[in-house]
Amino acid sequence: MQRRDFLNGVMLALGSGTATGQVAGEASPASVDPWAGQDARATGLGHQQVDGPARWAGAVAQRDPGLEDLVVVGSGLSGLAGALTFVRHAGRPVRVRFLDAQPVPGGHAQRNEFVSRSGRRLIGYGGSQALDSPGLFSPAVHELLRLAGVDLGRFEREIFDGDWRARHGLEGSAVWFDGRAWPADRVVLRRPGESLGEWLARSPLSPEAREAVVALGRPLPRERWPAATPAGNGVALAGMTYARFLADHWRAPPEVLRYFGAATLGYFGVGIDATSALDASTLGLPGFEGLPLDADDPRLGPSARLLRQGEDDYVYQFPDGNAGVARALIRALRPDLLPGDSLESLSEAPLPLDRLDDPDAAVRWRQRAVVVHLRHLGPPDVADRVELRYLDEQGAVRTVQARQVLLACWHRSIARMTDELPAAQRRALDEQVKVPLVYATALLGNWQAWQRAGIGSIRSPGGFWNEAGLVAPVRLGSHRPPERPDEPILVHLGKVVVPGNGRSPREQAAEGRAALLTWPFERFEDETRRLLDAVLGAHGFDAARDLEALTVNRWGHGYAYEYARPWDRHWPNGPLPHERARRGWGRVAIANSDAGAYAYAHSAIDQAVRAVGELLPAASLPAVSREPGPYRPA
Repeated sequence: MQRRDFLNGVMLALGSGTATGQVAGEASPASVDPWAGQDARATGLGHQQVDGPARWAGAVAQRDPGLEDLVVVGSGLSGLAGALTFVRHAGRPVRVRFLDAQPVPGGHAQRNEFVSRSGRRLIGYGGSQALDSPGLFSPAVHELLRLAGVDLGRFEREIFDGDWRARHGLEGSAVWFDGRAWPADRVVLRRPGESLGEWLARSPLSPEAREAVVALGRPLPRERWPAATPAGNGVALAGMTYARFLADHWRAPPEVLRYFGAATLGYFGVGIDATSALDASTLGLPGFEGLPLDADDPRLGPSARLLRQGEDDYVYQFPDGNAGVARALIRALRPDLLPGDSLESLSEAPLPLDRLDDPDAAVRWRQRAVVVHLRHLGPPDVADRVELRYLDEQGAVRTVQARQVLLACWHRSIARMTDELPAAQRRALDEQVKVPLVYATALLGNWQAWQRAGIGSIRSPGGFWNEAGLVAPVRLGSHRPPERPDEPILVHLGKVVVPGNGRSPREQAAEGRAALLTWPFERFEDETRRLLDAVLGAHGFDAARDLEALTVNRWGHGYAYEYARPWDRHWPNGPLPHERARRGWGRVAIANSDAGAYAYAHSAIDQAVRAVGELLPAASLPAVSREPGPYRPA
């Protein structure tokens, strides 16, 4: 999984281990629901707004004093980037205020922190992991990162330890066939250089299924797929799912579909039952040998297009993932909150939440503030200010007024936040659903069993967790990958919560979200123990002894929705709903990754700069990528 936008979490101590949710100054109040991120309060209020958008319209509200130059709704990467762009290009000193429903700024870019039994402090990413493929970033994204002091070259030269796994004999992987989904409970270790046939022979797949998997590496028989041009092949493959391609044209048995079922989840947010065969071809999945394809096929989805164009090495990450980027943006806006000017200091210092809403500061954050209504004070085309109504941490209704507003929150929230938008735009805003995700981080007292097994990652086709793997080896300041197997280490586990029932991605996201909210924490703990014991138990691992703590990052609203065939017939020719949805009006502009229909951090930044360009039309801003997918210079 280890990519794209995952999110905030909750820390729970197991056994005699200890764990800290955030460093001093960043801990959430003890009264908060144990699920952080999209916790019970934020989720509940959001759902109440969906059910009754006018619920708080008539409530008596207390007005916050003063007039802000800019109010930013949402303090994720898009909101932070938009605020920094506004401050740098406004042409005068300005006051900026954030209103955000979450306890900590950063949106989907959050950190998980631990203290091991040995006393060592470890930091991992509880959310968005890395800046993916800077070679395809727009000038706007590069400029914004420069303003925030993020030197991408340092990640290549010194921060990411690309030799760590090889140095410690961890280049192999494991496939765990969970006996609840397969005829037998079996672990297959895959070592570097091992052939497909060699490891398949040790799997519980039937001889027929093994032969079918091997056959997928050969050219498709001509009688099952008449020869066609690259364009013709693209049209046909975009019109069917990868599951249908395997079943109908390769005549693959159900076992093969089950084995590959989750292969597309990490990139496309759905399994092979809902991913087009054309998009699946970009992942290197088998079955396409001998089928000429157009590398620039317009029917490719945005993430598939990135894969086809070629990604940069996946090394651009802080110890806490893109929470480091969020902190860099916060420091650029308020240097007093995070002292220093180096990348090292970003990871070391605690973020003092009690000082975020300092009334004397030019830039302020009010976290746990849920915006429920927005209106211009007068006709939007002539009004000189906007009023926002929000619920503060105590549940009181308050209002704040601003000269301009940047909505860097979810499109579906915006659709219910105001009655100033036409019905067609509200429908377009509702098109942008989110993919439900779970991202967990486990603290292990040592990684001796991993080294004995010779593996660094685990995949579980048909299992509860899609994937698990040792933390990325990042070296920055006091944070470093462990060099001795008896040292503590972090393991990341990922799951995209969709049922895999062949329905559209939007339908599966809704079903998965509903299921996710019913699962207790104990289920995640039990499944984590079960996975690690099954794969590593033979090599000396014991979860009761070695699993010190677990963070479960539960997000019902994760990846931004990306258009994909065969479901979105309007893609790529349009009209595209996100283009209608993101239109600003009056003194309001709309940003965030929803506005780009693209689930990457750089899309959130691009959309922020584009939106600020609407608020400051006379400003000279760097070029952005306006369409889903990587930036392409004109």
